[in-house]
Amino acid sequence: MRATGIANRIYATRDVVLRLATDHLEAIEDARTESVAAPAAYDAGILTPRLIAFDDSRSLIDRPFSLWERVRGETLGLVALGETDSASAWRAVGRELSKLHHQVTACPDPHGYLDHPGRELGLDAMLEVAAASGCVRSADAEEAAAMISELRPQVAVDVDARFIHNDIHDMNIMCSPTGALRALIDWGDAGWGDPTLEFIAIPLPATTYALDGYESETPGALGDSAHARIMWDKLHLMLEEACRTPGDSLRVDTLRDLLRSG
Repeated sequence: MRATGIANRIYATRDVVLRLATDHLEAIEDARTESVAAPAAYDAGILTPRLIAFDDSRSLIDRPFSLWERVRGETLGLVALGETDSASAWRAVGRELSKLHHQVTACPDPHGYLDHPGRELGLDAMLEVAAASGCVRSADAEEAAAMISELRPQVAVDVDARFIHNDIHDMNIMCSPTGALRALIDWGDAGWGDPTLEFIAIPLPATTYALDGYESETPGALGDSAHARIMWDKLHLMLEEACRTPGDSLRVDTLRDLLRSG
């Protein structure tokens, strides 16, 4: 199997997968987090590989390792799907996320390994720095500032925390060659948080499909301000990306279209 992550080295047989933490800064913490998060999801019936064993003793090797039941499939981000199959795949992901949020009601964590998912609220300061450094075009900065003002009241709301995967993107989803969902993988950022945080890293065109799937499973469960919170998080991500690749458009108009569609 082809490894696509940076926190683990992957070795696979026909039936099992061995994951060894790398020297990446967050690799050990992520390995510990998924050692408690993935079993909780699996026990609740979520599509994810079964953890067979986890060892953090350093008695065999100098880093944590885990052994997993192998789920046969393709990485969604690497398989070529048509628009219909891609939409179906993301709707299935949305449905599975809803099940995760509502079926995992407890996750034993005696050592405090779970992550603490949260939202970046200082977008004004981020935008100011990005604009001053030339990472964001002036027209985009004006649009983004208006959006921040528009969204802030809807983001500053109390939300019931759910158990979330917190790293959903197309490289952490396994599917069949035609896009049928097989598993959500890589639980190294999981914890209790706002369920709309799940949508931040889903590709923008796929977000609507994932939301459709979620809503079909639990209508209204994300709350009245769900789209606003998702748009806020995606704007945050876009600002981070703009600082890495200066000059690229923030696609604020696309964000607004998605917000209006909800």
